[in-house]
Amino acid sequence: MLFRSKQLTPVWFLVMSSFAVAQAQPANDQVLRALDSASALVEATEADYGRHDMALVEPLEQLANQLMTLNQFDQADATLDRALQITRLHRGLHTPAQLALIRKRIDNFSNQQAWADAREQMDYLFSFYLRVPVALQETLIDDFLALAEQHLRGAKEDTQIERGRHLSRIHQINQAIIYTARQLYGETSPELAPHLYRQVRHIYLFKKGFDEGGRTRANANFYYPLRGQTFGWRKKQFKQTSYTDGLWLLAQIERLYSEGDSADPIGQAMAQLYRADWQMLYDYAAEAKNNYESAYAALQDAGVSQRQLNRFFSQPRVLPLQRFHSSVAAAIGSDSSTAESSQNSAQASAQASTEAMPTHRLSFEEWSTDYPTTSDPLLLADTAQGDPDYALFEFSLPNENESTFLYKHRYKQTIGDAYDVRLLDGFDGLPLGNEQAMARIEQMRFRPRMPEGVPVESQIRLQYGIAVAAD
Repeated sequence: MLFRSKQLTPVWFLVMSSFAVAQAQPANDQVLRALDSASALVEATEADYGRHDMALVEPLEQLANQLMTLNQFDQADATLDRALQITRLHRGLHTPAQLALIRKRIDNFSNQQAWADAREQMDYLFSFYLRVPVALQETLIDDFLALAEQHLRGAKEDTQIERGRHLSRIHQINQAIIYTARQLYGETSPELAPHLYRQVRHIYLFKKGFDEGGRTRANANFYYPLRGQTFGWRKKQFKQTSYTDGLWLLAQIERLYSEGDSADPIGQAMAQLYRADWQMLYDYAAEAKNNYESAYAALQDAGVSQRQLNRFFSQPRVLPLQRFHSSVAAAIGSDSSTAESSQNSAQASAQASTEAMPTHRLSFEEWSTDYPTTSDPLLLADTAQGDPDYALFEFSLPNENESTFLYKHRYKQTIGDAYDVRLLDGFDGLPLGNEQAMARIEQMRFRPRMPEGVPVESQIRLQYGIAVAAD
């Protein structure tokens, strides 16, 4: 039969709303009036066109929205399922017309923590997107990103054993986005750069999961592409492989700006700067320092004004940066945007440049309790969950890499490491101990301040948001 769900009448919904609100979130009169209005619209449309007409789809979706607002998830899913079946009846089983309804069903399943059902719908969407013809791919990247966002929520809220599966699928989605972008824009188009960099950040998320240990490490170990390995990765091998994978992607970005008609020396220098960031994240401090200084010189040679360079390099930044910027002007412009400034909020005043060591105010929010010191991997605001607990730290960044006595490539401290960490405020009531909180700051890495093209010592005051565990 076409309609497997219960055929729910508008009257039934009106009765439900009167006694189910106590189990849902508090509902005001406006919400209840919206529910009554949506139900009446379904009833009127049904009377005019019948129970199976396409005219019913939009009213049913509106009714489902109101039910989701009241946390009536089962009734909302039955309504969405009915709209989906009508759409398939008129438009076919595998057509784009149904996608918005499927995405809404996934959200509804996620809201009630029915992750097995959500994963089933996510898998269907992914397989559907992979079959979309090239000629119809103009909106496909946005569709992939919306699906990645839903998987990202699953990586935080699904059962522990399934979280790595969500991260693995995001890895596959990123690869599909890169492939699609190449089809749409060409192999050498700079339009590829942000998609390649998104995959770089996702590789680092796997690395942080491996470092964390426990089930988080097991998920990262099992779901990161094995390259012929049989029993997973050893720690040193995993670190080197993920580091090399990131360098390879960053080299692709650099080539986008160094070859062909799109050659851009500023973009090429910016790619070198991000390569230095990647080296700093993996504690290749000497290589990072050399590339920072080379990138600065390359930007000078490319004609970037000294005023812009001074502004851009006058503050330290939390690594990894959330977006790839192909120019100094674009990076400076993003500092005033909500998303970027939440991680690197430069609140140093105008006289900071004249101070011997100004205090730079930065803020950072953890994305997940499983991945401390990691920010939102996709930079999608809708994935935030709950209000984090905050602590205020102060620390310094050195101006030189200091090697250990016996090993040249092992460091006591680097230009991207916090040292002399002090907790200033906010520790009371935090969900982790003092030593754990301090250790998280010491695990973070920073792009150093380089006002003249060489790292200088910096004083930082960091507002650190600690992720709240999902219920």
